[in-house]
Parts: sequence; structure tokens; C-alpha cells
Amino acid sequence: MHLFNYQAVDPSGREVRGTLKAENEQDLLKRLRSMGYYPVNVGHAAAALGAPASARLSFFSRKKATGAQVAAFTHQLASMLEAGVPLDRSLRLLRELEDSGRLKEIISDLLKGVQGGRSFAESLSRHGVFPAIFVNTVRAGEAGGALEASLKRMNAYLEDTERVKDEIKSALIYPLLLAMIGGAAVIFMLLFVVPRFAVLFEDLGGAAPLPALMLLEASRILSLYFWLLPAGLLLFWLGIKRFSATAEGRTRLDAAKLRLPLIGGILRKSSVARFSRTLGTLLQSGLPIMEALELSAKTAGNMALEKEIAPALDGVRKGMGVAGPLAATNAFPKLASHMISVGEETGRLGEMLLKLSDNYDREIKTSIKRALSTLEPAIILVMALIVGFIVVSVLLAVTSLNEIPM
Repeated sequence: MHLFNYQAVDPSGREVRGTLKAENEQDLLKRLRSMGYYPVNVGHAAAALGAPASARLSFFSRKKATGAQVAAFTHQLASMLEAGVPLDRSLRLLRELEDSGRLKEIISDLLKGVQGGRSFAESLSRHGVFPAIFVNTVRAGEAGGALEASLKRMNAYLEDTERVKDEIKSALIYPLLLAMIGGAAVIFMLLFVVPRFAVLFEDLGGAAPLPALMLLEASRILSLYFWLLPAGLLLFWLGIKRFSATAEGRTRLDAAKLRLPLIGGILRKSSVARFSRTLGTLLQSGLPIMEALELSAKTAGNMALEKEIAPALDGVRKGMGVAGPLAATNAFPKLASHMISVGEETGRLGEMLLKLSDNYDREIKTSIKRALSTLEPAIILVMALIVGFIVVSVLLAVTSLNEIPM
């Protein structure tokens, strides 16, 4: 038995590090997968950080490739396989065409694994850049002799996921930019403009009106304790990160997110859409219902929702079907439960789940537009009120200078 260090990713996406005893590297990888982990990097414990490349997995497997890169790789590989190009030759061609250095090395390791006798799914599982749904879909495709069809489904899944992410990011750019510019303008005025009036009043010995005094005091506090603002934000961020590192903490934070006004409903719909798309894709790829459900629950992106779904898994395991146990959890809106029930009754559950995810994607897009249509005027109004208060206070202060005896 040898002692190995390992770096892995658990089903929720968190990094896990530790040490295990195993006969060899392959035995260690099997043990990690049996524990529900997805290995990213392994090496002999004695080698530590300076281990040679032969004793470790690819350096780039520790880095996270972008979803767009993985989607492009999947699309190209599916197209080559559909055209009749063997897997090893397809990987070799993709390696030569790839511009990204880290993805090129990942493809090289995949090619080495396939040529060495490992299955493609097993080779993929050695890299944390490929999500669990990707590996399981490929594994089901290899078992059924339909790898290219499984990759096409996975490509559609990844492209849909990336499209939704891009739409959300694009929609949030303007409000965030507006808030940042407005906040920076207010801070600049309080730090550099307002203090000049404080010096003026001190020199003339006058008493400023109440709004001006409030403004001058705010400026004084901000000037003295400006460093507390970034420090406080940093401490708050570190505290949230540490709290969310525990299962209980992350569950509470995810539950709080679902209760937020405006965006809470959007987040729930987003999690339901992700769960439905994952489950539909896995079922159409031929995975058993229990394995597909367990994996889909873990990819919902919200531990509170995952906890709500957990009792449904027991119901499915007892032969109660899918729609009934899921509806009983109250984790899904009525529309989702109804569509799942119809899909189960007609024997087209996978297809119905994908339609459900598409419906929710459209609803999410509409809800985001509505939320932003409320958020943007609110940001403008708040900034206008703050700037207006500063301007009025300064004007009152200037007017009061006329009343100072010379």
C-alpha cells in the first residue's frame, strides 16, 4: 500500500483535498469515485508539491476551463464521430486544432487514456473541467454504443446552459455599471468636494444649516474611516465564504437566496430548470432513473432545494414513480409537477423535462427583464436623491454665507 495525496471535486462542486492509502494510482481513482468524488489531481504523498509530472495528473486538469471551451470541444468531437472519424483520431485532430494551452494538454491526456485502454468516460473523470453529468452521459453512450448521440445531447445541454448564463450576465451589466459609477461619484464628492466647504466655514466662523452639517459630518467620517469600507467588505466576504464552506451554512444561505424579493423566484426557477435539463438529458442518454435523479439533484445549484428534493428520491426508490414524490416536496411549482406527471404517463419523461427547462428559461429571461426594469429606475432615483441632497446642502451652505457677519 502506498500513501497518496489527492485533490478532487465533490458533487456540489467544492474542492476536496486529503490523503488516502491505495495499491496504485488506478486503485486510488476507483476509491475516490466510489466516495462520490471526481478526481482532479493525485500524487504520492512523499512527492508533495514538487512531484514529477509522471506521478501526477495533468497540471492543467487542476484549472477550470470555461464552459464555452468545453461546449466547443463537445460540438467538434460529436461532429467528427458522426462523420465516422474514430475517437482516438478525433482527439488527435482536436489537439492539433486547439489554441488554448491548458485545453490542449487536457485533450492530450484524454488521448493517452483512450490509447492506453481506458474508456473515454473514465478518462474524462480524471479532469475536474468536465462536470459529472458530462461523464455520466458519455458513460451511458459508450455502454449503449451511441457515443456520438450522447455527445450531441451534451453539446445541446452545455450550449443552452451557457446561453442562459450569458443572457443573465448581459442583463446585469448596465445596472451594475450604473450603481458603480453613481457610488464612485458620491464618494468623490464626499471626499474631495464637500471638505472644501468645511474649511470655508471654519475660516469664516459661520454656522452651517442642518442639512449642510449632516453632509459635512458624513464627509468627515468617510475621510477618517475610508479604509474601513474596503476592509469591512473584505471581512464580510471572507465571513460569508467561510460560513458557506460548511454544508449547514451553504444550505442556510441558499435558502435565504430563495426568499429574497424579486430574485428569489428567479433563482428557484433557475434551479428547477437546471434540474429538469440535467434529468432529461441523462434519461435520454439511457441512465437509470435513480442514478439520474441523484445526479440531477446535486446539479440544481442550490443545496436548500436539493434538501427539499431528497425525500422524493426515497419515494422513487420505493416504486412510487417520479411525478408524485416530486410534487409532494413542494419544491417545484405546480406547472413543473404537472408537466413531469404528463411526461411520465406518456412515457416521454425525458422529452417533457427538456421542454420544461426551455419553458422556465423563457420565464427566467422575462422575469429578469421585469426585475431590471424596476431596478434601473430605482438605482437612478436613489442616486438622484443622494446627489440632490448634496447639491441642496451645498447651496444652503453657500446661501448662509451671506448671513455671516464680516
